[in-house]
Amino acid sequence: MPVFVNDTEIDDNTVFSEMQYHSAPSMEEARDAAAQALVVKELLRQEAIKQGLCDPDDTDEALDASLMALIEQEVVTPAASADACRVYYEQNRERFRASDASSAILPFDMVEERIRDYLHTRSIREGIRSYILHLAESARIFGFDISAL
Repeated sequence: MPVFVNDTEIDDNTVFSEMQYHSAPSMEEARDAAAQALVVKELLRQEAIKQGLCDPDDTDEALDASLMALIEQEVVTPAASADACRVYYEQNRERFRASDASSAILPFDMVEERIRDYLHTRSIREGIRSYILHLAESARIFGFDISAL
């Protein structure tokens, strides 16, 4: 069954071709993952065209660059504060053990940068997810439920 994003059709053959990039325990899960990836890409492509960041007939390389530019422009996430890092550390102390025989819990100052990077990456992922769901809310999507993203 084809999927539509606004007036653009994503046919079964395209979904089946995309499935090779999505390993999953079942064919149905691989198909869903492939369809999700294609719907997300199409939502972003349409928004990039709307904002003048790319043309409908751009090459895959140019399109990928445009989609990255769109995400960088629309998804802004602040760096994690020292307080946020400290709270995460206190709530997850057991995760920060030395790799030697002592297995002692590492002091905060030794892991703060790693925590900051982790929290920032998590914030970026959530920002991208929220942005995609925002685009999906204003789109007409048929044949696939994007809300499970």
